[in-house]
Amino acid sequence: MNFLAWLEQTDFSVWLRESDWGHPIVLCFHAVGMGLVVGISFMFCARVLGYSRKIPLDAFDRLFHLAWFGFWMNAVSGVVLFSGSPRRLLETPAFVIKMVLIAAAGFSLWLLARTLQGVMKPAGASARLSELEAMPAGARVAAAFTVLFWIGTIVAGRLIAYTIGPPPI
Repeated sequence: MNFLAWLEQTDFSVWLRESDWGHPIVLCFHAVGMGLVVGISFMFCARVLGYSRKIPLDAFDRLFHLAWFGFWMNAVSGVVLFSGSPRRLLETPAFVIKMVLIAAAGFSLWLLARTLQGVMKPAGASARLSELEAMPAGARVAAAFTVLFWIGTIVAGRLIAYTIGPPPI
């Protein structure tokens, strides 16, 4: 806890908390990163769940690079936001729930990719599932849980603003 108290008192953290522009600017980057990660995840999961079956799964390969960019944008901006009020955030249940849900969404996406990898044909032999083939049940379950975890993450993130304790005196 001494490290968190020190972090909270650094010039950067004080500026982030007390300036008119610091927190809102970093929060905007956080929102854009979230939009990329969650938006692309939702599109992919929707495809796995049966929407837009004519779009091949491998069409998402290029979008995943953009999703990773959004993930890293979110990670960096999240660490910066955390540095502004680390002790208060760790005492806020919505923050802890958000962190758990992010990990669950990541695991669910990983599980979805592993499930689909088992059904995809090797490269050169039409490396995509036909739009007529049904998705494996495990992939559909993983996609549904991924969507639920991301929705929970967004809700928990918004609740942080309403449930965080008062600033230290």
